Amino acid sequence: MSTFSMKLTNILTDQSALLTLKDHVTHDPGNILATNWSSSTPVCKWFGVSCGSRHRRVTALDLSGLGLVGTLPSHLGNLSFLSFLYITDNSFHDIIPVQLSNLQRLKHIDFGNNSFSGEIPSSLGYLPKLEILVLSENWLSESIHFTFNNLTGHIPGIMFDNLPNLKELFLGANMLSGRIPDSLFKCKKLQMLSLALNQLEGSLPVEIGNLSMLRFFFIGQNHFQGMIPQQIGNLKNLEYLSLEENNLVGPIPPAIFNTSTLQVISLKSNQLSGSLPSNMRLLLPNLEFLYLGSNQLVGSLPIEIAGLKDLTYFSLSNNRITGSIPESFGDLMNLESLDLSANNLSGEIPKSLEKLHYLKYFNVSFNRLEGEILGGGSFANWKNVTNLDLSGNNLSGAIPDRICDLNSSLRYLGLNDNQLEGALPLSLINCSELVILNVANNKLSDTFPHWLGTLPKLRVLILSSNRFHGSIHDSIATSSFPRLQMLDLSGNEFTGKLPTKFFQNLKALREEVEYEHDNYRYSVNVTIRGLELPFTITVAIPIFTCIDLSINGFHGEIPEAVGELSMLLALNLSHNTLTGPIPPKFANLAALESLDLSFNKLSGRIPSQLTDLTFLEVLKFQNNNLVGSIPRGKQFETFENDSYAGNLDLCGFPLSKECSNGEGSETENHKVNRKGIAFIWKVALMGYGSGMRLEREGCKLDSEKKMKQPVFQFHYNYVLRLLKELLACGFCSCHSRYIRDIWLYRHETIQMSNNNVTTPIESLVV
Repeated sequence: MSTFSMKLTNILTDQSALLTLKDHVTHDPGNILATNWSSSTPVCKWFGVSCGSRHRRVTALDLSGLGLVGTLPSHLGNLSFLSFLYITDNSFHDIIPVQLSNLQRLKHIDFGNNSFSGEIPSSLGYLPKLEILVLSENWLSESIHFTFNNLTGHIPGIMFDNLPNLKELFLGANMLSGRIPDSLFKCKKLQMLSLALNQLEGSLPVEIGNLSMLRFFFIGQNHFQGMIPQQIGNLKNLEYLSLEENNLVGPIPPAIFNTSTLQVISLKSNQLSGSLPSNMRLLLPNLEFLYLGSNQLVGSLPIEIAGLKDLTYFSLSNNRITGSIPESFGDLMNLESLDLSANNLSGEIPKSLEKLHYLKYFNVSFNRLEGEILGGGSFANWKNVTNLDLSGNNLSGAIPDRICDLNSSLRYLGLNDNQLEGALPLSLINCSELVILNVANNKLSDTFPHWLGTLPKLRVLILSSNRFHGSIHDSIATSSFPRLQMLDLSGNEFTGKLPTKFFQNLKALREEVEYEHDNYRYSVNVTIRGLELPFTITVAIPIFTCIDLSINGFHGEIPEAVGELSMLLALNLSHNTLTGPIPPKFANLAALESLDLSFNKLSGRIPSQLTDLTFLEVLKFQNNNLVGSIPRGKQFETFENDSYAGNLDLCGFPLSKECSNGEGSETENHKVNRKGIAFIWKVALMGYGSGMRLEREGCKLDSEKKMKQPVFQFHYNYVLRLLKELLACGFCSCHSRYIRDIWLYRHETIQMSNNNVTTPIESLVV
């Protein structure tokens, strides 16, 4: 009788613990616990609960993916027979109860993808049967999974002293700091270790070589420094090695390339130096992924890489690699991605690469490659390519025909900044998936490619700084460009009038249009007083909408249809011979931030309705034939003299020329608002090879003084962020190649808030 009573008490203990957990759940979207967990039903029949066949105690609890919200009660520590605990993909929060250390039978704990916070309980180190601990997104026991939570502090130093059976440890994607505890290397059975996406620091301990059973090692995106220890070569079972985005230095240990089981090596974004070994083919027969980009590697590309028959992804971008691309790379028949961009490669692109039928991503931009593309070959075999970037080289000849066939997957084509000649190949009309086409800064000679308007997904068309010519008016009826958001025709030889029908067809600039959520990244270099700052612009949703038709021979009046492009952020029609008035309909360009109509022959008054453009930050009307008073109010109070220079018959603020009675005065609706600060910074950038200049300007306004000297108060990081924003428009004008000049107005000062230094702005002028 006493035995029966003891069992009954134990079952009730499990039931009580689980009902307490139910009470701590504040949101159960599927009503799973509400409808299944009831004292009127045996515990072992509850949803997610498993019991042992002999003692009928709860041995496993699996509540994964139910979307539960709540906290874990300390009562879970009473489930003394529990071996498996899975609550991944929920929204449990707050701290992890220390009472879980009472569960001496616990083998697997998966708390992944929740919202736990606080420090990792060191008491978890007293679970003798624990094999997997996943704390990334939360935590497992036998596996400990705590990834993707908000866990902070150091990893407890004594945590692993009593976990000899631990096989998996996942602590990634938290906010853990400090060093890797020495006790971790006592876990000789460890097979999977993830500490990635934290704030861990220090050098990699040589004791890592003690974990001889390790198969997966992920410590990327931390702050580790120093050299990679040679002892990593002791990990003869290693399959995945990820050390990317740390501060590691020195050569790559040869032992890494002597681990035949490796399938993935990712060492990108460190400061590693030295060259690649020539015997990689023999020593890495199973290698599929090799990421070595953004380091300081030198030397040439080993011909032996072509022997890695399983190689699928290879990135060596942003290094100092010299020499040519080996012809033998055409033998990498399984290759899907090849990124050799931003090196010092020379010679021609081998024709043998035509054979790479599975290639999806090919980037050799910003090298010193020359000759014809693919040695005069064809892209016809590259049916799976989605991204093709050959920009920033010295390639010559014509763009290969058959660049797309009817089944092409091509989405991004970058051929800008080369020496390409001839016309655009008509086969581009088959690129039905094409989103971005950039052929800027070449020697192409052609008429406007109206036929590209049939491409259903084209969003960015950049033809600037070439020799395109003729009128675009006559061919507009056959095109629509329904998705086009960024158009740059600047620096060509176009003539004729601006076609009304063309602007009416730009649907994506007239109304919001839904797009697939793709990201396209462009690199831009900015030089400030000899310091080159690289920025990466991610063109995502929404894309920066702009039209740049500057530096051409367009004439006639500006069509009123331009004023209907309500989604437009930047418009540049400068350096043409446009005549007539500024259309009052421009007041409908509600999102406009930059308007450049300078160096034309526009006449008449500046429409007062333009003061309603409350996002306008850049205004360039200089060198026209505008007359009358300059409108007052809102953004127009922030523009200075140079916005209107060269219009001899303009008058009023900010010009020194006052208006006579007959020239009109400001209306009550446009009186100056002298309260607050419109902008407190002013930077101007000129795009290389184009006429668009984007600048932001402003001043303090005072109730007693009309204008004060502009005040510039910068935080350094804030300046960089603003530069990135400006570069997004600069991309429209300069095609993501260079931003040449930065002007900062003289005579004022910049107060650099991060170092408390006041610097004369003259000294910052490039």
